[in-house]
Amino acid sequence: MAALGGVAPWADASQPRPEPVGTVWLCRPGLRSDPCTASLRTTVVSANGSAHVVNYRPATDCFYVYPNISHQRTTNATLHIDPQETAIAELEASPFSWVCRVFAPMYREVIPTGPEGGEAASIAYRSVLDAWRDYLDRYNDRRGVVLIGHSEGSGMLFQLIAREIDPDPSIRHRVVLATLLGLDMPVGVDGAGPFAHIGACGSSSTLGCVVGYNAYSQPPPPGSLFGRAVPSVFDGVEQKDLCTDPAALDGGAGTLISLYRTHLATQEVAGGTTEGVFGVHPPTSATPWIEYDRRYTARCVDRSGRQVLLVEPVNGAPGLVAAPTPAWGLHLDDPNLALGNLVDLVHSEATAYLMLRPTGSP
Repeated sequence: MAALGGVAPWADASQPRPEPVGTVWLCRPGLRSDPCTASLRTTVVSANGSAHVVNYRPATDCFYVYPNISHQRTTNATLHIDPQETAIAELEASPFSWVCRVFAPMYREVIPTGPEGGEAASIAYRSVLDAWRDYLDRYNDRRGVVLIGHSEGSGMLFQLIAREIDPDPSIRHRVVLATLLGLDMPVGVDGAGPFAHIGACGSSSTLGCVVGYNAYSQPPPPGSLFGRAVPSVFDGVEQKDLCTDPAALDGGAGTLISLYRTHLATQEVAGGTTEGVFGVHPPTSATPWIEYDRRYTARCVDRSGRQVLLVEPVNGAPGLVAAPTPAWGLHLDDPNLALGNLVDLVHSEATAYLMLRPTGSP
């Protein structure tokens, strides 16, 4: 998977930075500097074009694994927190601090300039697994948890769910929701899957389920990178790629609540004011965030065997541009296109979870 930003030399390879020992938390309650609790002042742009500023406040746990973002020049990234990790946490994870305590570990992501798969992928996954176990041992206290991932982060969480969570009822029952975006996940044509016990979300009242999609602004062209499950047939059952519209989980078209950060710690991250799906017309506001309230519609469609979330502007909203090429679709901004819907979904699912399983109960 290619990085969301370009490669830039941040250190002399002959003088590597010291490797931290144990879990390094990018975001965690109690940290002196926590990008997941950055200012949440937001300019809300409604369908009629009017705007107003709101402040949001936190309220139950989220475990976030960021996408491939490092600019380091190693096979696997170190656990040193660089500006890119801080920026992506602000962009994709901080709005969830309105509704949950956000835990985001640093992990040894695979650097695209090196070999992918094999030992490098195993190293990346083991670092996420270690952080997950540390979270369970030291911070979870048997609370419900929402799993949040994008791109490579979703791939890490997919493995974590398949290997550690789905087979273990005591842990599985703590999962309120999983949002694994920008990842091809196979489900049966009858909707079963993507895991043995944890299935796709079919409504906002379904607990312990998965939301996943790959967004495109146009029908995916031949050679598109996302939207097709591999393998297409598993155990004799035809498979398709998971697509759940967070604005209409029960099917049909829904209206999106899109959230974008207008000021980032670094501009070398897609979704900032100089990159991303808005092209040369990025969103601007006097506040750190801008919300497009129901100015985009989305629906899951099947186009040439690919299941994708087709996103279209309405009411004069800015057009969206596939980046960096049409084959990628809107992958770089998958989370932010529906971030308001996802935050609302986490809030409603967490509320329902706490009614059924009060904090600390099995």
